[in-house]
This record gives sequence, structure tokens and C-alpha cells, in this order.
Amino acid sequence: MFSKPLLSSALLSFLAATTSQAATVFTGDATFYSPSVGFGSCGVQNADTDLVAALAQSTMRLYNPSNPNNNPLCGHKVKVWETSNPSNTVIVAIMDTCPGCTHSNFDLDLSPAAFNKLDNPDVGRIKISWEFVEPVTLKTGPFAGAIAGTAVSGHPPGKSSGPAKPHPCAGCTPKLFGEFHAANELRDEL
Repeated sequence: MFSKPLLSSALLSFLAATTSQAATVFTGDATFYSPSVGFGSCGVQNADTDLVAALAQSTMRLYNPSNPNNNPLCGHKVKVWETSNPSNTVIVAIMDTCPGCTHSNFDLDLSPAAFNKLDNPDVGRIKISWEFVEPVTLKTGPFAGAIAGTAVSGHPPGKSSGPAKPHPCAGCTPKLFGEFHAANELRDEL
């Protein structure tokens, strides 16, 4: 039959298979801009009706190769929701850099179409949370190891809990990326 250590290994394997990590959630402010005025930093001209966003320049620069059109963040899709009303969501593609997004390293400047899905444009600025909806393969910076959310795993938006986790990137500090949150949850408990 099975020995006790083998049963323990089987139990550990089962637990590992049933563990789910919550999506990595970022927080910041959202404003809106007109992407139709010219080419974005990702080298594409978008329309105001496209669901796109510009990410804070301080964060885009961390991943900015010599040619910003090749920034690995370009085209990544993120799910955004207004912090005070998480039932309103929009999925946008990161297609530009926001030099005016200085409140947080995770601020987004949304296209008018995207902002309208969250709130009335007359508000101008809203508090948001967002998560990647696709697997993230970046190995450095604040997005290294980020866990994708709803569009991939099927669970509700990730939870932001506790103090910020230390960042795995070389040269960054928790103060610089203090709004990075991650939480691990068990799907099933014994």
C-alpha cells in the first residue's frame, strides 16, 4: 500500500493544484485624453472611440527600450474599474505613455470611450484599480510576476490587501512602487 510520506506528498500536490492566486491589482487615478491627435509612444494612432490607455510615464520608462515602439507593455490589455464602483469595468490596451500622470506610477490616461464606461467625463479624474487580463511575462520592474485577472482566470477582480509587497526589480524601492498590491488566496480549504 501507500506509505505515510507518499500520502503527505499526494496531499501537498492536491493543495498545490487547488491553490489560486488573486490577480495583482494596481491603483491610481484615471483621466482621459484624445489618442486621435497623433501617434502614441507605441507607434500606433488610435481613435477616441478605441478602448486604449496611456500608462504613467514613470512606469513606461522602466520598460522603455531604445525604441519606445518596442516597449513590452505596448498592447497589453488591462481591466480597469472605478474604485468606488467596481461593477463598472472596461478592458483597454496600453498604447501610449502619459507624461502628465504624476499622481501615481500606476495612473492611466484613458481614451474618451474608455473613460465614459467608468464615469461621466465632467468628473475629470477618478480613483481606479486595474489588473492585467493576459499573462505577464515581464521579469523586471513592478510588473514582474504580476498575476492576470478575470479574463484569464475567471475569478472576480483581484483583491488589494495589506501593505505593499517588496518589488523584485533591481534598483526600485517599495516607496517608489508603494501602490503595488498582491494577495494570494486558497480556492479550497481543508
